[in-house]
Amino acid sequence: MPDQQQEEKYRPLALIAVVIAALLLFAVFFLAFLVAPLAILALFYILFAASDRSKRAGSGPPPTPGTPTDPAVEEARLNQERLDREASSRRSTMEGQDREAGRAAERLTTRPGAGS
Repeated sequence: MPDQQQEEKYRPLALIAVVIAALLLFAVFFLAFLVAPLAILALFYILFAASDRSKRAGSGPPPTPGTPTDPAVEEARLNQERLDREASSRRSTMEGQDREAGRAAERLTTRPGAGS
């Protein structure tokens, strides 16, 4: 009877190969979740860079007459005007507060009915 049954031998190399294959497939599965978002982000970056480069190269629509040629210069000028207005407003507010404080101090030092 023992001759009719095949004797199965333990094959450690086959087990190691199966374990390594399973681990590699597991790693590939999870790396796909890392690579896919990075690929999408890279695609968006490449499209944005190409669009930005074409705008800088002047392949956009021609400027209309009366508009400044450099938007950065116009933006800097508008920012400076805004800062000047804000500074003037703050200055006038602070001067008004100083005048009110001076009047209050004057009222405290000048008492009614004091004969001078």
